Amino acid sequence: MLIPDKVKIGGHIYTIKLNFICRTDDGQVCCGLHKGAQELIEINPGYPLGTQESTLLHEIIEAINWAGEIGMEHRQISALEEGLYQVLKDNKLHFDE
Repeated sequence: MLIPDKVKIGGHIYTIKLNFICRTDDGQVCCGLHKGAQELIEINPGYPLGTQESTLLHEIIEAINWAGEIGMEHRQISALEEGLYQVLKDNKLHFDE
C-alpha cells in the first residue's frame, strides 16, 4: 500500500505528511501523530512499510476517537489497530468497487 497524501475521515479531509522527525508533545520519537485541530496525520517514513501502514490505521482510529469524543485510551486504540490491520492485510480485504 502506498501511503496516500490525503484521507477523508468523518467528512474532514486530513493531509498525510511523511515526517522523519515525528515527535510527541514531550519530545519522544514516534511512528505517527494525529493533529485533529490541523486535520493532519504525520507518519514517520523511517519505519518499515508495514509499520507505516498500521500507523496510518492507528492515526485514523485516533481521529475517529477524537472527533467522536469516544474516550478510548491509547492502549485500546493500539489493540484495535493491530487486530484490524492483521485481518485486513492477511485477508487482502479492500472495500473498493
